[in-house]
Amino acid sequence: MKTHLIYFCVATLLFVCNATCMAQGNMKGLGNEEENIQSLAQRVLNLEKKSDAVNVYLNTHVSYQERFNGEDQGGSFVGRQLRFEMLGNVNDRWGYRFRYRLNRPGEQQDDNFSNNIDIMAVNFKATSRLTLSAGKLGVAVGGYQYDENPIQVLEFCDWLTGIDGFHLGVHAAYEVAKQNTVVLGLYNTNNNRTKRYYSEDSSLKDAKHPLAASLYWAGSMFGGKVQTLWSYAMLKEVEGKYGNLLMLGTKLHLPKWCFIVDYYGAWEQVDHHKTVSADMTAALGTTTLARSTSYNTVRLEVSHQPTPHWNCLVEGRVESASARHDMAFRNYRTTYGYTAAVQWIPDLTQDARISLAYIGKTTDYNNLCGLADVSRDRLELSLIYRIKAY
Repeated sequence: MKTHLIYFCVATLLFVCNATCMAQGNMKGLGNEEENIQSLAQRVLNLEKKSDAVNVYLNTHVSYQERFNGEDQGGSFVGRQLRFEMLGNVNDRWGYRFRYRLNRPGEQQDDNFSNNIDIMAVNFKATSRLTLSAGKLGVAVGGYQYDENPIQVLEFCDWLTGIDGFHLGVHAAYEVAKQNTVVLGLYNTNNNRTKRYYSEDSSLKDAKHPLAASLYWAGSMFGGKVQTLWSYAMLKEVEGKYGNLLMLGTKLHLPKWCFIVDYYGAWEQVDHHKTVSADMTAALGTTTLARSTSYNTVRLEVSHQPTPHWNCLVEGRVESASARHDMAFRNYRTTYGYTAAVQWIPDLTQDARISLAYIGKTTDYNNLCGLADVSRDRLELSLIYRIKAY
């Protein structure tokens, strides 16, 4: 009966499935809207591009950081992001996308792919409204910081650093109205087997069907002024244990101003994010895997572009973590993050900018858990460049 149910879910996804790979894969901010960006082949070699079958990018973010507090005081150059990307449309129906992270050592996962592979997907446009995608995908979940090209993010929410956003699976996307797309996704969750990832508790067993399912809406209203990236997902990687994710991103987009509110929430029967587990281990002095954890993040970003060459932004966020059944660690942690940046875009035909930002984060703990508050601040000068090679 369970096997039949799995087959029915997969068949439903394949039938109900206009997007390519959603979230980190619908390419919002990742290439689809670069109509005025010249490739190096066009600019330097004067090569005329006659099809959209091959597009090659190198995503880079390098910076100099001056850190002011904590044990890591001092300054240094940091290579934050380096990703190779190739994508294109072979014809009106078939497309593909490949993105590989270069600045970290790779490790083979249980899905038989390296964890350096973000995306390796094939897309099939079944009708004018219906698109199917399969392969290593960006999981179709909401929120604008999650959806952004990683090179453009000056500081990720703590919560987002604790999730793996790329899994082997399938998407079924249907454009219910103009610029309004609903996506169903089904993915593996066994990138790390239970015995490795949850080694703190040997009693946990691998799920027989380690899968996650998501429902996602990319919406646009009022002539595109209000946009949404909303989702709900349920996942299972440990037998008998589930996790639930609610991710809501809403944007107000005006000619020179942009306002974004993101909410990220997670409720986990076994602590997948591991933030609570790490804090409990540090406080108790013994390796601990937390149960019944919850995480909540609210993030506000305001950006203003007074001229095409200049962009200013401020961001603030509040994040909390809790082990609901442990009195000392119930609502024990609150993190406040803040960013202010000025960015210069020297050449409007290139997706490049120089960014000067002040970035800070303070984590406050309650008295019961016994952990000391932590603050970290830095001044960062960055070169952010999405190089379109061809």
